[in-house]
Amino acid sequence: MTRIQLSKALLLSCCFSIPFSFADNDRPLFSVTMSESGVPKNNNEGGITRSSSSESRILPIWGDEARARGYDIPEPFGVSYGYMNLRQDIVVDKIGFIMPKNPETASALSIEAGHTREKSETHTLKIDSWVFPFLNVYGLYGHTKGTSHTQLKGGTFDLGFAKLPLDFLKDQPFDLDFKGKTYGGGFTLAGGYKQVFTTLDLNYTYTDLDILDGNIKALVISPRIGYEFVFDPMFSGQGNTKVQVWTGAMYQDITQHFRGDVNKLDLPPAFKGFVNALDDPGMKFDVKQHLAHKWNNTVGARVELTRNFNVLTEIGFNNRNSFYISGEFRF
Repeated sequence: MTRIQLSKALLLSCCFSIPFSFADNDRPLFSVTMSESGVPKNNNEGGITRSSSSESRILPIWGDEARARGYDIPEPFGVSYGYMNLRQDIVVDKIGFIMPKNPETASALSIEAGHTREKSETHTLKIDSWVFPFLNVYGLYGHTKGTSHTQLKGGTFDLGFAKLPLDFLKDQPFDLDFKGKTYGGGFTLAGGYKQVFTTLDLNYTYTDLDILDGNIKALVISPRIGYEFVFDPMFSGQGNTKVQVWTGAMYQDITQHFRGDVNKLDLPPAFKGFVNALDDPGMKFDVKQHLAHKWNNTVGARVELTRNFNVLTEIGFNNRNSFYISGEFRF
């Protein structure tokens, strides 16, 4: 009986791309918006900035045209490592069983769960590319581990003429430990005007958990709007130092029907004794649930230390608590 909700994937969702610059140009461009002239330029220290390279690259497509219009676009390829810590509430709608040996017993048994809280940690590797100046696509792979905690409300056994209460299950703690691998991909649309930028990130992931049959599918959508500040280079010859700050939201839609082998669960003694008494070696749990909230708010910041390296962090709050941090190399 699992109430696991890997929003990880989310997890993984926080694996997103953010526009890397701003524009002095007065013309709006649905693109990663950037400043300067599209050719190397002196900074306040008299050095040459590398934030506006005129070098022609195959990617992004239309990149040369964007640079000719005065926009500075990021290096086309990126590799990043990210860490997410997540806390959220789950609502369990049904806890049932599948019993090949005693199917009538399974249909008569019902267990009710109380408040369920899940916490998880996810480590993610992401590889991305700017295909167009306004479109970034990426693939990701990650590892998640976590736990969910529930206080059972009890249960009943349907005798046909009456329902027998299973009071021995009431207030029993039910802690589930889980781990698994996540893989998937997504894209980011970016646009902006001068120092203001917006992004819309969408990713879809699969997660295989050790206590479940099959995998968890997760759709994460994250709109954001922010502002960029540009400073003199922190390192000589490495381009201007840029800081982006933003606010936004995150939407999660995740698989809500889980099945797995009961023997893989670390059940409390009273519950485990009850399951053993049912004497069905092929017994599986069958759980239906939903997220207490699909939307939460986010705030974040990204610091471009050099043209080729940046650090990003984002915090989620209001309905779901999360912390995400990543380091990225671009080339």
